[in-house]
Amino acid sequence: MIPAGKLAAVKVEKDYDGTKPSPRVTEKPAGEHITLKVQDTSGRAVYRLMRRTEQLQSLMDHYYDTVRSVQRGTGRFLYDGRRLRGSHTPAELEMQDGDEVDFFSEMIGGAGLFPPSVLA
Repeated sequence: MIPAGKLAAVKVEKDYDGTKPSPRVTEKPAGEHITLKVQDTSGRAVYRLMRRTEQLQSLMDHYYDTVRSVQRGTGRFLYDGRRLRGSHTPAELEMQDGDEVDFFSEMIGGAGLFPPSVLA
């Protein structure tokens, strides 16, 4: 019996006498593709199916293409509290199918709105 989540391939090899083939089951890792979710602070969710060896830049580009109200390069993508780079792959980060990436828009400034006496 093959465990759940595993793919199997049957490979036929010849016996030593070369007359009778015998089936041999070899296991391949399950899930060459995974679906990742990008969740932003506005509650929008964007899903992308990608290969484990594909760079995460494609996920980031897909988010910006889908959510048109967010300008490209204006936010940060985080996974498990770590900032993602476009050159990372899901395999490097040991991501699983259904994992979530968080998107946060950059916030600039804020302190300039108050008089210096309030901040002291």
